[in-house]
Amino acid sequence: MALHSLRTALSQGLAPGQHLPVGDVATALHLSTSPVREALSRLCGEGLIEDRRGLGYFTRAAPVEDILGLLDLEEVHVRLAARAAGQAAPPDASDKAVEQWMVALMRDCGNQPLVESFERIHRRLAPLRRLEPVRIDGETSGNDPIGDYYDRWRRASAPLAARVRRLDPTVPEYTTNIV
Repeated sequence: MALHSLRTALSQGLAPGQHLPVGDVATALHLSTSPVREALSRLCGEGLIEDRRGLGYFTRAAPVEDILGLLDLEEVHVRLAARAAGQAAPPDASDKAVEQWMVALMRDCGNQPLVESFERIHRRLAPLRRLEPVRIDGETSGNDPIGDYYDRWRRASAPLAARVRRLDPTVPEYTTNIV
C-alpha cells in the first residue's frame, strides 16, 4: 500500500528535491512509520528518491542535463503533433500563448501514443514550471514561437536546477520538517 501510494505520488509530479518526512507520509497514508520507511528505502534502492543521511528522504533533484533532455523531447513531441495535425505555430512566443496552443494541439491530436508520451514528459516538467518563474531574456528569432519558447526554458534550466538543489537559499521552495 505505502509503496504503491508513493509511486503514484512520484509519477504525478512531486517537486524535485521535495522532502518526504516519514512521519508526515505515514500520517497522510494512515499507516505506521515501519511500512513507510520500508517503501521509501525500496524507492531509494530503485533510484526514484534520494536518502540524504541525517536529513531524510527527498524526491530526486533534477540535474540540468535531465531538464534539457526533457525540454528537447517535449519540443520534438510538440513539433511532430503540429506537423501531423497541420497546425500553424501559435501567434506569439509568450509562455501563456504557447502553453494554451500546446493544450489545444494535444487535445486535437489523433496520434494517441504521441499524446501519451507528451503527457508523461510534460508531467515531469510541471513541478519545475510551477516554481516562481526564472526569467532569462535573450535574443529570439521572432519567426519561430515554439523555438523561442523552448530556448527561454533552456536558458532558465540551470537556475531552476540550482533552486531545486537548494543552492540558492534566497528562494526556499521546500517545506521544513518541524516536529
